[in-house]
Amino acid sequence: MHWRRYGFVTAACLMSIGDSPGDDMVRVGLVQMNARLHDKEYNLQQAEDGIRRAVERGAQIVCTPEAAVQGYPRVSFPAGSRIDDEKLVAQRATILASAEPVPGAATARFARIARQLGVWIVFGMDENRGDKLYNSAILMSPEGKIEGLYSKVHLQNWMVASGVNHGSDFPVWEVNVGTVKTTVGIQICYDIQHPESTRELALGGAEIVFVPYCTTDFSRPLLVHLFQTRALENRVFLVRVNYGMPRNSGTSSIIDFEGATQDELDREPGVLVGNLNLTALRKARANWNPVYGPTYRQPKAYRRIGAKK
Repeated sequence: MHWRRYGFVTAACLMSIGDSPGDDMVRVGLVQMNARLHDKEYNLQQAEDGIRRAVERGAQIVCTPEAAVQGYPRVSFPAGSRIDDEKLVAQRATILASAEPVPGAATARFARIARQLGVWIVFGMDENRGDKLYNSAILMSPEGKIEGLYSKVHLQNWMVASGVNHGSDFPVWEVNVGTVKTTVGIQICYDIQHPESTRELALGGAEIVFVPYCTTDFSRPLLVHLFQTRALENRVFLVRVNYGMPRNSGTSSIIDFEGATQDELDREPGVLVGNLNLTALRKARANWNPVYGPTYRQPKAYRRIGAKK
């Protein structure tokens, strides 16, 4: 078992305090795996082992970290660097060579796992799309079908220097998780630091937002609060998944629609499984005078949002 700051990670019963019989519940799994750069076989095995452990504990939809297939290889781009530097050009070529098409070998493996276990899977990968690199996440159905693909929209300069191209939108998908119908969305790492990302997903109807990422920064209390704020201000469940040590700093967590951390892992590799009470979320959204969420937005007044840089 893994010690968290809130207690022990256990295979808890499906019902928690405040839940009622008949509530629409979705049980999610977080795979806080270790990874090695470009070692796809090692990384895929880590992901598969974690998914299997999560399903053993009742998970119906499981998420891996950002670019889990390749282990998130990126260049260093200190101030004063030139994007056409020969070393950077060579590193970008290595990153692109490790990326895979969709569909491809990695998606085929996750499809097999999904079918065998009867589970939804959200997994991150570097995608080679027509010799262009995208930081993508795939939504795989229990039937082994690619139901959705999201490519990271917001990129810092060193991500661009790594050859990554911007995604163009924030899709959502209506899915049936067991007997429960819900809408899910995905954003990746740095997207969370742009409030428009989560709001776009919420406006699309997302109830659950998965956030695969790879950074030590999001273990800082201030940026944990940022995630909590995104969940509260949009009334969504937010499932954030990082790598564990030594690849990264862990602290993957489930954040509820009130902005509270519902459950969290420590820094070691591990698996977290928890319940999302969608009935409770829907009641909060249907409140007669909601404070949070999109109800009282005034988009006509937001003239600068959507304008050119």
